Amino acid sequence: MKTYYDILRVRPSASQNQIKDAYIELISKYHPDIYSGDKKYAEDYTAMLTEAYSVLKDPIKRQDYDISQGITSKFSYTTNNTNNTTNKTNYSNVYKGVNVEQEESRKHFKSAKINRSRQNIFKRIFKSKLFYALLFVFGIEMLIILFVYLRG
Repeated sequence: MKTYYDILRVRPSASQNQIKDAYIELISKYHPDIYSGDKKYAEDYTAMLTEAYSVLKDPIKRQDYDISQGITSKFSYTTNNTNNTTNKTNYSNVYKGVNVEQEESRKHFKSAKINRSRQNIFKRIFKSKLFYALLFVFGIEMLIILFVYLRG
């Protein structure tokens, strides 16, 4: 059985930034809208990536996961909070960072999708049936104009 670390292709001692970078790289490569291979595989793999990242990006969930899997990692589970008065404060600081990371990954995915669509614009145009239909109509119109010009 693959662990979440195997799915994201990182080591258990990976930092939060390394996990985030691995997730962004893999999701931008295997997202169903981008992946040129089997769409079902892309959907399944993207779901696994998202599930793995949702656990490993949160230090508390990651610690629980590592304990449940018997994984010993050198990752520090601290939340970088100097005020340890309540657990609520610790959780709020953790989740503020997660929201920022999610927003960054959304922006990165959106820009990667735009860049790919720009690169493949001509491929999509020439594969389009509408393009060839318009080309056919334009050719017929040119023949009619040429016929009228030569006859008249």
